[in-house]
Amino acid sequence: MKTKLFLIALWVCSLGISHAQNYQSVEEATSEAEIEEICRSVSVAFTSTPREIQKIVDQIVKTAGVANGGFELAQCSNIQNAVAKMVTNKKGDVVRYIIYDGAWLQSLVDETSNDWTGKFVLAHEIGHHLNGHSLNNGSSNHNYELEADYFAGRALANLGATLDETLAVTEEMNIKATFSHPARVDRAAQAKAGWQSITNKELTIIVKDEEVSEVAKKIVSMIHEKLSAPSSLTEEDYQKTIKQLQLVRGPKYYKGYTEDIRYLEAITLLGLKEEDKAMEAYINYLSIEGLDKEERIKQIGELYAESPSSRTAFFANPLVVYNLSKVYFKNKKYDKAISLGNQFLSRSEDPTKKTDIIEIVAKSEFEKIENEIAELTPDEALTQAAVHIQNLDYKKAQELLNPLASKNVSKAQYLLGVLHLEGKGYPVDAVKAADLFAKAAQNNNADAQLKLGYLYMEGNGVTKSLENSRFWIGKATESNHPDAAAASKALKKLEDAIERKKEEEKVAVIEELKETESETLAMTLAKADTYFNNGLFSDAFENYLIAAKKGNASAQERVGWMYFKGKGVDKDKDLGIEWWKKAAMQGNGTAISFLTRLGKW
Repeated sequence: MKTKLFLIALWVCSLGISHAQNYQSVEEATSEAEIEEICRSVSVAFTSTPREIQKIVDQIVKTAGVANGGFELAQCSNIQNAVAKMVTNKKGDVVRYIIYDGAWLQSLVDETSNDWTGKFVLAHEIGHHLNGHSLNNGSSNHNYELEADYFAGRALANLGATLDETLAVTEEMNIKATFSHPARVDRAAQAKAGWQSITNKELTIIVKDEEVSEVAKKIVSMIHEKLSAPSSLTEEDYQKTIKQLQLVRGPKYYKGYTEDIRYLEAITLLGLKEEDKAMEAYINYLSIEGLDKEERIKQIGELYAESPSSRTAFFANPLVVYNLSKVYFKNKKYDKAISLGNQFLSRSEDPTKKTDIIEIVAKSEFEKIENEIAELTPDEALTQAAVHIQNLDYKKAQELLNPLASKNVSKAQYLLGVLHLEGKGYPVDAVKAADLFAKAAQNNNADAQLKLGYLYMEGNGVTKSLENSRFWIGKATESNHPDAAAASKALKKLEDAIERKKEEEKVAVIEELKETESETLAMTLAKADTYFNNGLFSDAFENYLIAAKKGNASAQERVGWMYFKGKGVDKDKDLGIEWWKKAAMQGNGTAISFLTRLGKW
């Protein structure tokens, strides 16, 4: 029977929970009996898996597009981790095991107030198996963990988690890297990349209103009443509302979202004018499974369709699609009205609404021709947007640029970045500008590369980094940007200035250390003299010795005398003479006199 390897990939270690175990290396196992022995070795029981865990694993495997996961699940109580292992069973078949502590998984959910935590843990372990990590003969490493995190992020997106919910799990990971696991920021980036790799998906969010406590329901009612008069609310009021909503869906009352909470969160973020977060909230609300409150759907649908944020989504609920088609038609965005209208007609059997949408699609087609509204090419849209910017009509420019930017048109990303950076049509937002410049720069837009280089040089919207600045200015130079040479000179000048400042600071620190050391030495000698003059020779010797070792000639002479006389220290004439010689070499007259009398000088 061949020996198979199993990988112990401890989620606990990577989360950084206080009761985390130490990371264990890959070990060998030749049978299922050995797995049972491993569990017994930590005084735990090997039990069957509950149906709920099996269901989650089946969902993860199904959404990953794997026809047959072939995973065996087993529960080891009190091990406080989840483990991916590969072994050979009694029949000689290779079996992929996921061993977990059910109570521990639940405790993570309680600690993080995030229903998706347990699913992320299981998906992470499945990711190890599907990426072949459990065949590795050695410890885990950063690459393995990042690949498993990417898979987990992708799995949660497929299961319907929002990006915020996915990243909330990563907030509990270790901030710093360990030997086996990367730092939190790198792991969160991979989970985010995995989540974002699922494009054009139907996001379906399941809410469980029946699990909310009566106290939570009462607080939600009070929040709803508070938000019913938005004109009287200040930014501080909305900030408090966010905290109240977090309290309601926290572990004290409810570990998740309800339809009401998602709706109120969207309205609150709108009040705070946090456009990107508000857009995320609109999408989350409109993606709720079985959503049927038409007035709210209409309200949030209008906010989504009219938001300056460029996020797009594919909605599964026909009622949502119906209302969005009507909103786009009202706003004369005929192509979107037609697209969503056709989606509705292919999904719904509601005769009244189908009649409405048929009329909307027909009118949209008619109006496009009647008003000579044709689809602009990207170049035409960019040209028109540039004219609108020149004429200070930033809203029209945004309407043309946002769709292009979402399609990765670098020129549009660059122009939108400039608008955000200069506060034209948007509040000044260097962080958003830097993000847009980065996307355009990666698409080889020289203007964006140069802008991004300056932002890194100045630390504006990004963490200041002369290395990153040099890289992007260098890219702009390669693209023959006419202003790249001037940027390179500015960067070189800044680097020289920083280098000079570092040297000056280094000199200042050395001088300060010297001054501090001199003060400390003087205080030590003063203490020693005081002890000596009062007959406390042992304390005096201790302080004189400190100063003598630092090279003070007077202290060296005094240490020599105390050794020679046996004052405050065991008598040792030879040591006394050695210390006198050190003092004499520095010109100490008393030490020279003693040595001369002894014929040692």
